[in-house]
This record gives sequence, C-alpha cells and structure tokens, in this order.
Amino acid sequence: MVFDLSSLSFIVTILTLPAELFCIFLIISLTVNLEFGYAGIPNFGKVLFVAMGAYFAASLSYRLMVYVLSLKGDIFGLQAIFISTIDNHLTVDPVAAVELAVFMVVVGAVMGGLFGFLSSYPAIRLREDYLGMLLLAAGEFFNYFSQAYYPFLGGALGMTAPDPIYYLGTIIGQPDLTVLGVLALFAVLVYLYSERVGRSPLGRTLRAMRDNEVASEAMGKDNIALRRNVLIVSGAFAGIAGVLWLFYTPYIEPGTIGTFTRQTFTFIPFVIVILGGAANNRGVLLGTFVYLLIFNAFTQGTTYLVGRGINPFGVIDPTRIETMLIGVILLVILLRRPTGLIPEKPTLTMAKARLKEIADSVKAGKGVVGDTGQKQEPQPAK
Repeated sequence: MVFDLSSLSFIVTILTLPAELFCIFLIISLTVNLEFGYAGIPNFGKVLFVAMGAYFAASLSYRLMVYVLSLKGDIFGLQAIFISTIDNHLTVDPVAAVELAVFMVVVGAVMGGLFGFLSSYPAIRLREDYLGMLLLAAGEFFNYFSQAYYPFLGGALGMTAPDPIYYLGTIIGQPDLTVLGVLALFAVLVYLYSERVGRSPLGRTLRAMRDNEVASEAMGKDNIALRRNVLIVSGAFAGIAGVLWLFYTPYIEPGTIGTFTRQTFTFIPFVIVILGGAANNRGVLLGTFVYLLIFNAFTQGTTYLVGRGINPFGVIDPTRIETMLIGVILLVILLRRPTGLIPEKPTLTMAKARLKEIADSVKAGKGVVGDTGQKQEPQPAK
C-alpha cells in the first residue's frame, strides 16, 4: 500500500488528538495531586481554576486582536467574521502568533494563581469537608456567571478564541504536531516541577501537614502559608491547562453543561489521582494513561456499534454510560486497591547508592563518610 501526504496527515491527526488530551489531563491531575495528594486540600472546585484561565485568556486575547487589527462592530455579533480575520493574520505573521500565545499563557497563569490566592482565605478557616463544598459551589457559580453575563464571553452562544499555535504550525506545514509539541512541553515541565517538589523537603513538609496539622505546627511549620502557596501554584498550572485546552479546541461554551464541567475537569482528575496513587507523580502519569485508554476504547467501541444501529446498553443512552462508568471505576479502586496502581512511598532525600554507602559505613562501625570523602565521627555532647 502506498501512502500519500494526505494519508500521512490523517494518521498524524488521529494519533495527536489523544496525545494532546493526555497532556492536558496530566497537568490538571498533577495539580490535584499537589493539592489533595501531598497537601490534603480537597479542591472540588478545580474546574473553576481551569475555566478561569481559559475564559480570561480567550476573552482578553480576542479583544486584544480586535483592537490591534482595528476591527469595528459588535465583537460577539460579528464574531465569525472577526475570528476569520484574526486567524488569517496569524497565518501570515508568526511573530504575532508567538506573542499572542505567550500572552494567553501568561493571562491563564495569572488568573489561575490569583483565584488560588483568593481561595486560600477560606482554606485557612474551613475544615477539609467544608472547604471542598465551598470550592465546588464557587466553580458552579462562576460557570453560571460566565453564561449569564453577555459582555464576558457572548452569553449562552459562547465564543471561539484565537488559535495562535495552530496557525503558527500552519506556517511550517504541521499544525497538529506543533500543538502537540507545545502541550507536551508544558506537560513535561509541570511533571518535572511536581517531581522536584515531591522529592524536596517541601514535599515532606506538605505530607506532614496532610497527616497531622497539629504536629506540623508544633515543628514550627506555617500551615497557613503552605496551603496558600500550594493553591497559588496549582491554580496557576490549572489556568495554563485551561489555555492549553483552547489550543486543543478553541471554541468554548460557558455554563454548567458547556465546555468546562465539574465532571470533566474536577471529578475525572480526582479519579485519575486515586487510580494511579495519590502523592505519587508516577502514579498520576500511569493513571492518566490508563483512564484515557479505557474511555477512548469505550467511546470508539460504542460509536462503532451505534453507527451500525446496535445499542449494547438497551434503552439506556450510551452517552450516559460514561458517567456511570466513572463512578464504577472509583468504587472498584477504593474497595479493591485504595492505594492506587502505584502506592505512595517514602521520599528518598538522597540517591539509593549514597544511602547504601551510609548504611554500610554505619553497620561496619566506621562512622559516616561526608560529601568531602572524609570520615565524620559523632561529636560528644557539650
């Protein structure tokens, strides 16, 4: 069989879409793991931070390009014409595309971090269960507001955001691979940051606060500042994930049943973290892969059968089965393997070879060999 360029482009598109979705959900799940897994903060309003980054980045970038290109008229009533003009401009001006992409990412990070800072105030005063309910309600309120307030995102009709990364890739002839490369870069950076935090003294401090707040405070740790900083950093990353979603699919529909729903951007990341293993970034990586693999296979299989007039679920709407399946997976995990696929392990502060060297030295009664290579004998108490 001979493949032409059109066939290759189709194969690349089919392969990149699941990979892009994997990168986005990996970032969101890592932020949930940082909050819930390490710090013990049940942020059931994660959709608020993701949507905040996406909504403000979409609205501000669109208005900015309308101003730069001197487009006149109702920005939402003439949205189709304006977006077409903006995209055509980005296709021929790579510098503008890069600048707009950076602007959107910065806006998403700032807005996510800002709302993380604001949500830290109730996090200081409320217990975990009440805090979770408050953040969940805040996410729902913001979704209702974004749908009801027309000047923000065009009301119930929604809006299409500028897509600088895709049209930057159009210039070089590989738009799908360009989007995937950008998403993968951010996913790798967030993963490396999460791993560094988890292996650092800060990661051990967060676990101590999670396990016993009183003991953590007795050791001189500022639990209030720790919660605030965790919510700011994870909120900023979640806001960036919202912007990356715009690069994945630029159209957004506000509202509780629109683009950013609590099921997709709150409950699914929690299921991924619990599936892979809380306070374990490798577990989150594996959990994201396994979850998306299961549901991609489920969706493809259901679509194939329904397309041939076969409903394997009888009178039940196949689109509702996915929601039920999420609950079933969560129950099975909690009952059969509550620690996840990769259980949480103690953090190694040194390399295994260095720890073995110290253990062998102590066992042989030779003292501990310092980093300088000199023997360090225990000092007598004064």
